[in-house]
Amino acid sequence: MAIISPSTIPAGFESLEQAEDRRAYKIHALNAGNRAQRRLAAKLQRCRKGDRCSCGACDVCARLFRLHLFRQLEPILASRPHWTRASVVPADLLFAEGELASVDLNALRQKISKRFERWSFRNRIVIAGIDISFNTENNKSIGWQLHLYMLLEGEHTPQLEEAVKATFPPERTALVPYRFKQLSGKVKPITYLYKAIFLRRSRYTLYGRRPRTRNLPLKRPELRELLEFLGQYPVGARLILRGIRRDGRHLIITKQRKPAK
Repeated sequence: MAIISPSTIPAGFESLEQAEDRRAYKIHALNAGNRAQRRLAAKLQRCRKGDRCSCGACDVCARLFRLHLFRQLEPILASRPHWTRASVVPADLLFAEGELASVDLNALRQKISKRFERWSFRNRIVIAGIDISFNTENNKSIGWQLHLYMLLEGEHTPQLEEAVKATFPPERTALVPYRFKQLSGKVKPITYLYKAIFLRRSRYTLYGRRPRTRNLPLKRPELRELLEFLGQYPVGARLILRGIRRDGRHLIITKQRKPAK
């Protein structure tokens, strides 16, 4: 991983100390789990400057990856006049509690990438991150919901929205399966793409009113299940790129063409 200078750290970004504190909490939680979880705790404990574990469950490595991604994507976003931010909760990405280990993240990433190959805006640059939450309703488990945060090249138009909706049918349990926003600034959404903090989304209904959702910390058994899943993959495994490829330490646009409107 590249060394990140202080000048390239976006305002409000988490500090190294905050990432280390979160990792220490997770190590403590994992040490109370099963043998595989305790092995993961030991792996995270060994992660050091100059000898990073590059594990998907490590907060420090995730922080370094997110900062490096920020540096790589800044010039790409600056090269295009319009970007749309989208969050999508697709169907078929909801898994019952205890079944997260059955998910093949590599196959899932390829499946999502294939959908972008076939969608009606396939000439657009797409930068997407897979996020995960544990969802409940009225204190009953719904399950692990995998969803997408995306930056899409082009203006926020009804046609773009319809293309996304046609490509990713909605999860029926999601109250708001789609959110779109035209970007006014291009720095913060880069770090929004690949999140390192995972939440318990608790939906509840009071006195016949519309359901509301609270974001809460994961309970320890949930956290251990999630970390054991993430620990199978390298940091960065939840990122999907279309129209961009790696060239050494840099990301470059694969096709030189006119920016999308």
